[in-house]
Amino acid sequence: MVQYRISELGLEIKTKSQTLLKNLEPFATTFDYKPNLTLSITDDILLQLMDEYEGYTADIIECEYLTTEFARALFDFNGFPIKAAAVDCDDCAVLVAAPFEETDVASLLPSDKIFTVDAPAIRLINEVFYAYGTPFGVYGDKARDIKLPVKSIVFVDKQRFGELKRIDSKEMVVMFLRAVYHSMRSERTKHTLFMLEKVMRKVNIYGVGDLSDVDSILKEVTDN
Repeated sequence: MVQYRISELGLEIKTKSQTLLKNLEPFATTFDYKPNLTLSITDDILLQLMDEYEGYTADIIECEYLTTEFARALFDFNGFPIKAAAVDCDDCAVLVAAPFEETDVASLLPSDKIFTVDAPAIRLINEVFYAYGTPFGVYGDKARDIKLPVKSIVFVDKQRFGELKRIDSKEMVVMFLRAVYHSMRSERTKHTLFMLEKVMRKVNIYGVGDLSDVDSILKEVTDN
């Protein structure tokens, strides 16, 4: 069985999803190890989800299910999942998220700098937060196998923010909890709050109304 190295974790992945299998190719490893976790979906669960999400193919449902399973597993490895695009800015990561809007932030960011569109993995290692490109999610084909320290998180919300600004802890809590992947925050409340406290101390947090001046925004949140 093919084994994978993702976010510095060893994974055994059992899937028939051709979308996910294609996205996983750059993350395959020849190193033989006992995996940190195994991801799979049973036929019963797949059939149940196909009934619930009529119109979706088995390929996409399986891909999304295993993405959610990986996101849930991150909590066991001193990490958390976040719905965001991750950008490589001078060898550090800037995460851009729009948790209260349907804004397609990835389409507004420089494509040559994006290393994960939808499902970056965030892990705290030796008191530093790192962002990893992962092959999960619908846009897993856009991911690069890369690890960068997180410099800043930019939350996009035209109802809350205007020009780019550093946001306070109250605003941060609201945006962060909404951005944590799917319903994971309710399942791992204690861990999520622990990570939130760490993020507020170690990462620069910004809010902005839109990304119309994206180059200037990325420069400011990288330089400061």
